[in-house]
Amino acid sequence: MGRWALLPRWVSAALLLALAALPAALAANSSGRWWGIVNVASSTNLLTDSKSLQLVLEPSLQLLSRKQRRLIRQNPGILHSVSGGLQSAVRECKWQFRNRRWNCPTAPGPHLFGKIVNRGCRETAFIFAITSAGVTHSVARSCSEGSIESCTCDYRRRGPGGPDWHWGGCSDNIDFGRLFGREFVDSGEKGRDLRFLMNLHNNEAGRTTVFSEMRQECKCHGMSGSCTVRTCWMRLPTLRAVGDVLRDRFDGASRVLYGNRGSNRASRAELLRLEPEDPAHKPPSPHDLVYFEKSPNFCTYSGRLGTAGTAGRVCNSSSPALDGCELLCCGRGHRTRTQRVTERCNCTFHWCCHVSCRNCTHTRVLHECL
Repeated sequence: MGRWALLPRWVSAALLLALAALPAALAANSSGRWWGIVNVASSTNLLTDSKSLQLVLEPSLQLLSRKQRRLIRQNPGILHSVSGGLQSAVRECKWQFRNRRWNCPTAPGPHLFGKIVNRGCRETAFIFAITSAGVTHSVARSCSEGSIESCTCDYRRRGPGGPDWHWGGCSDNIDFGRLFGREFVDSGEKGRDLRFLMNLHNNEAGRTTVFSEMRQECKCHGMSGSCTVRTCWMRLPTLRAVGDVLRDRFDGASRVLYGNRGSNRASRAELLRLEPEDPAHKPPSPHDLVYFEKSPNFCTYSGRLGTAGTAGRVCNSSSPALDGCELLCCGRGHRTRTQRVTERCNCTFHWCCHVSCRNCTHTRVLHECL
């Protein structure tokens, strides 16, 4: 076992996700003093909790590195964007893996994903990729919305574009999002071991996916909607589209190890590269997710590995897929119970402006893993 597998490290994903959990964590602080991350309180770098209390953030807990705090101070308004992007990434992770043995479980506190981020497995690769993508996506969108003082729309695409359309409008600033994401997210990585290379690669894979999934949108101009000419701009994909691509790459992730050129003349920088564990496989591309350690089976609870197991999970008794009771319950079987559920139904809109609904009660059959 390599030395990287023995070190309980604060990897950048766990560090960043502490920021995503800040509003709830700070609201729960009973000491009356708010702790956080930046040492200059400004109206654009404050988080507000559910009671509309301003949470003045300072570097006391050192949740972020010095460089990360400096980047936040230099870009007023970006703290909200980073926090929102990370929260969206957590929700997307849970959605993509909702029907799998590892369902992206989280817990309160800075160690949001638990011990899984200390491993070099596929799940860790996805966590890093989706959180990096979430930051890039949110920052790029916030630029075009005018929420960050140091960036705007991407206006470089101007002028002629095609025979019946031209560039215009407000393109999402993906270049600023990628640059900030690389500076902010990657700065949490230290060292030169295999874990360091894996994390940096997966961070970049998340950002690259956001960029590659951007699409051109257009608006028609002309008499009576004739669309004689169109104005077009580049629009970010939804984070759901990014998550779908990254989940597919999770399934096809490459197991890697240190590259070795076999030459004494190769510099240290040249040696720091990833190669497939199986020489017959092609090297991982910038879009691929990479890992170096086999995943736990996630079937049973393990405090050492930080896995919750699948006991009590709801499964689909008629599905042969990953959400089916046979696979999700790891062959242990399942129990069936009924549950009475009351929901609003038969809603009617009354002018103006009231909606009235009835309460409908029905019985739901649930299958739970043993």
